[in-house]
Amino acid sequence: MKTVILSVSSRYIHTLLAPRYLKANSRGFEVEIMETNVNIRPFDVLAELYRRRPDAVAVSCYIFNIEYLKSLLAEIRTLMPRTKIILGGYEALPELSHLCDYIVRGEGDLVFKDILREIEEGKDRLPKVIEAGFVENLERIASPFDEEYCSMGKDRILYMETSRGCPFSCSYCMSAKSSGVRAFSLGRVFSDIDFIMKYSPRQIKFADRTFNYDMKRAAKIFGYLIERYGGSGTNFHFEMTPELFDGQLFEILREAPRGLFQFEIGIQSFNEQALMSVNRRFDLERAEENIKRLIEMDNIHIHVDLIAGLPFEDLASFKSGFDRLMALRPHYLQLGFLKILKGSGIERMRDNYVVQESAPYEIFSSKWLSFDDILELKEVENMLNLYYNSGRFKESVEYLLGAFSPYQLFYLLSQFYKKMGAHSKNLSAKAHCDMLFEFAKEAAAAQGRQVFLEKLKELINEDYLNSGNLRKWMRD
Repeated sequence: MKTVILSVSSRYIHTLLAPRYLKANSRGFEVEIMETNVNIRPFDVLAELYRRRPDAVAVSCYIFNIEYLKSLLAEIRTLMPRTKIILGGYEALPELSHLCDYIVRGEGDLVFKDILREIEEGKDRLPKVIEAGFVENLERIASPFDEEYCSMGKDRILYMETSRGCPFSCSYCMSAKSSGVRAFSLGRVFSDIDFIMKYSPRQIKFADRTFNYDMKRAAKIFGYLIERYGGSGTNFHFEMTPELFDGQLFEILREAPRGLFQFEIGIQSFNEQALMSVNRRFDLERAEENIKRLIEMDNIHIHVDLIAGLPFEDLASFKSGFDRLMALRPHYLQLGFLKILKGSGIERMRDNYVVQESAPYEIFSSKWLSFDDILELKEVENMLNLYYNSGRFKESVEYLLGAFSPYQLFYLLSQFYKKMGAHSKNLSAKAHCDMLFEFAKEAAAAQGRQVFLEKLKELINEDYLNSGNLRKWMRD
């Protein structure tokens, strides 16, 4: 019996770890992984799958691929009616039973092999939902890393995990439903890292929901990476919770070479009522101070997250939090929007929201934010990504932030783009420089702000050259 695990990522550069776990834990069966992504024509995926003549197809379903998969699975059913279909992942919901033969809820690492055996023996009957629950002893799970996967790291992002679950219970997150934190042994973690690093990957993203839930454990892993792979050229990405940092960890991180580590830190909001409403309780001032300390160390890329749309947070409150976080000058500020995920705790508040019916289930509006507010925030997000998060306008934007508050700057920029009819155009790098300079001339006069245009011109030229352009943006 031949099984194909269909790995459908959001983009070519991303890879999925779940298919590797399934393959590694189904030894004795003929299992192969077919790599693709949502930007590939469904017909091409269907054709390649058909050529492989599988007896069973397994797919992990997430919010970034489920809409793509719904139509693809229907076509697989039509073209290959005798092929058994197994679905897993957060979006493998009972309402998809007409598109598959099995739905696995929970961690399917160890039950997948049993399903294949059942199919091989012809014992499968009606579509069924299998409640796999959680694997309490993670050492029972075979390592997912092999040459096929690790060799992809030269031009794609590889993923690994040292633990599963989360110590927190944020109601907007599916990890809140976990059975606490379960960890792989440090011996297993170091062994997996050593194996992956034989292939010199460009980046490894750790999928742990809160990597520093155990500070002593995190310190040992960071120390190991610094000592063994500090000069490797590989970047290691972690999701961190800022209020948990302690002095020992800061001392270890201070020794990390620039570019070795990248931290993603979810502040989400500075509105305490909003945070309490979603069970996200922590010491905001301590978190803020630790983020500031990390940024001042200047050897770790700091990516911070805010979520627009949390309960009890209106536009004025969000603007205040945005400015407060931007005052720390993180390297990247992700402005995200609340999603009401199926099965998440925040579903109990759904009556306060207007939500997209299809994935990713993002909010259109709420009791506290109108759709006009959401549109404004989307426009601010575009300017934030273009002029700040891209890193291509570092000096010129920093200069303008001396004349405008952060939110005001990106909001006024977005309005200028709309007025000029440029908000829906794919402009060149030079055109974006032109827009920034013309905006500054007009906005400074209108707002009564002091902007020295010759100084700004000099800085834009500097940014333009630093972005890899051979000529200045504006020559004298």
